[in-house]
Amino acid sequence: MDDKQRRSVEPERLHPVAEALPQVKSPKSEAARQYKAHQKAITQGLRQFFDAVAAEPVPEEFKDLLKKLDDEKTDGGA
Repeated sequence: MDDKQRRSVEPERLHPVAEALPQVKSPKSEAARQYKAHQKAITQGLRQFFDAVAAEPVPEEFKDLLKKLDDEKTDGGA
C-alpha cells in the first residue's frame, strides 16, 4: 500500500503538540452561533408580543363597527 492509499484509510492525526492544545472555535463558527442565538431571541420576543396582543380584548368600538357591517349586509346594504 502506498502513502496515498494509507492516508485515505487511516484518519488524519494531529501533531502531538497540536492534540494537547485546547480546541478553539473558529471565528466563523462563533459568529454563526451568535447569529442563531440572536435569531432565537427575536423569534421568542415576537411570539410573546403576538400572544400578548392576541390575548387583548376586542374594543367595544370595533365590535360596534362589525355589528353595523353585519346588519347592513343582512338588510341588503341599506
